[in-house]
Amino acid sequence: MSTRRRGARKPLAGLLVACVALALAAAPAAAAGWGKPFQFQKPGTLDAIAPQLAFASGGASTAAFGTLQVDIPGTAQAQYSQRSADGHVAAVRNVPGARRILAMSYDGPRLELLAGTSGRLQDCCSAVEAVRVGSGGRPQRPRKLVPNLAGFTQGALETLAGGRMMAAVATERGVWVSQSARADRFAKDRRISPNRQVPVSMDAAWLGASNSIVAWTAGSGNVTGATVPNRIWVATGSAKHAPAHAKVAIAVPSGHRIDQVALARAHAGATLAWIESWYDKHGAYHSRVMVSDIVKHPSPRPLSPSGRIASGLSLGGDASGDQGAVWESCTAAGSCTVQGAGRPGGGRFSGVKTLGAIDPTQQPSLAIAPSGQLVAGWARGGHPVASVGFGKPKVLSRTIYAYAVTVAYGPKHVALAAWDQGTLHPSVVASAYRAR
Repeated sequence: MSTRRRGARKPLAGLLVACVALALAAAPAAAAGWGKPFQFQKPGTLDAIAPQLAFASGGASTAAFGTLQVDIPGTAQAQYSQRSADGHVAAVRNVPGARRILAMSYDGPRLELLAGTSGRLQDCCSAVEAVRVGSGGRPQRPRKLVPNLAGFTQGALETLAGGRMMAAVATERGVWVSQSARADRFAKDRRISPNRQVPVSMDAAWLGASNSIVAWTAGSGNVTGATVPNRIWVATGSAKHAPAHAKVAIAVPSGHRIDQVALARAHAGATLAWIESWYDKHGAYHSRVMVSDIVKHPSPRPLSPSGRIASGLSLGGDASGDQGAVWESCTAAGSCTVQGAGRPGGGRFSGVKTLGAIDPTQQPSLAIAPSGQLVAGWARGGHPVASVGFGKPKVLSRTIYAYAVTVAYGPKHVALAAWDQGTLHPSVVASAYRAR
């Protein structure tokens, strides 16, 4: 969510198959292809929090992660490590008082973190703060954005034009937004979800200029008696105000539920993708990826094939409206693969392509370059693997203990894949890609 999506449009063939002009990595003189794995975080004795990645406009990058003891509440510690454009990895830094980094985004060379905090012996999150990272890599004094939270918390942080940023936060009690001015001063938070909603899944996207959009799915009622989430709500914002005036964009049939929602910039407006599940009259379970542009009269259509169970959706788009989606597709017997589809700006999604096997407990990650090129990453047999342009997957490391693989695209044809590695002594490892 932190990776910017800007660039010139590419035709569908270049988006899906001939994306070999993708890129990344270490020093400009490095060899083409995926590089040798390196560590963002050295092996330790604590459990690892799944990594996130973000790129600066000049090619520097940041990996956000953390440590915790899973059986002891309140032990999570948010951390990050920065990597220069020439491949130098800085020391790991703690975010004081933060349990998790919910999202992060660069405004040019400046990094902003959206951090979740909580009280002693409490899991995240009771509040969300914005933390600017200074030029020396040190976290600056936090600014509280949303207080008085409870339960599992989701966050999104989008960089808009003119130095503005939009933060969105969702918990089981609502969805809040806050937008900053050029001076990096966030306004007072505003709740945009209707009363008595129980948000389940949330996403946000930058729509160009200072325009933004937030989407979420929710049931009604209180936390203990919520109804099945069968609607997707959206709210849009501009340079003058943060997203507001929530409305229903998608409603699924009775008996169906929305398990996950994803959002991406489109050629004109935005596109929603979601996991929709239901039981038929014979008691058989169904789950499919659905997609629709946000228009006055939407026409949702299935993206994934029938007869399989879809989960772990990842959707991305660039400034020209080129889009890609990947998800985990499993049989009832538990055999799982990664599937994906691409879409050129102003066009339609292509036919689904199967990219390869994925470990059943893992989810794929997708990133799109400013030029519309795609890269997907996931874990297969404990190996981190990546597919450039929906081509043949490449094993990135010999390890058989990789999980939580994530990918990101940067400027100047650069990309990164990062993952947690190890069980007794987990670490955060990554590999950089450079186009041939």
